[in-house]
Amino acid sequence: MLIRKRIDVDFCVIGGGLAGMCAAIAAAREGAKVALVHERPVLGGNASSEIRMWVCGSDGENNRETGIIEEIALENYYRNPTKNYYIWDTVLYDFVIREKNIELLLNCTCMDAETRSGEFAYGRDREISKVTCYQMTTQTFYDIYAKNYADCSGDSILAPLTGASAKNTLHLIPFSCALFIIS
Repeated sequence: MLIRKRIDVDFCVIGGGLAGMCAAIAAAREGAKVALVHERPVLGGNASSEIRMWVCGSDGENNRETGIIEEIALENYYRNPTKNYYIWDTVLYDFVIREKNIELLLNCTCMDAETRSGEFAYGRDREISKVTCYQMTTQTFYDIYAKNYADCSGDSILAPLTGASAKNTLHLIPFSCALFIIS
């Protein structure tokens, strides 16, 4: 029999690539209770051992990554001077699990979302009320209820699941990640 669990959080992040990790870590550090859902067994997205694309978004003399990405990079330089991708995976994992406010769900796919209609902040007439995810390694469905949701999946899975439009706002972002705004 399949298990079903309910998770109540302040912030649900779909996608455990670098953008999702940074969003989850930043929120957790500010005291938010966070669920980080990632459909792969390792964090990092394209920067993980599965794809092997190093973080190299800053280009030019005296440019570098800053913020949480810099924190991760500095720890990686110390723990992983040979740039071994499997050690890099452990650095990313450790960065997430050391945050006590993050519930990490690996091998967990976002498969459905429910919305509700009404009058909400910023002139919106609907909002996400719940996402449903399935973790194949435990055969568990998770119903995640959050005050806020972020789609950092890389393929904007929440847009089609909620009927929302998505627009690429890469030109507005001062760092190397693609952010999709659900409207």
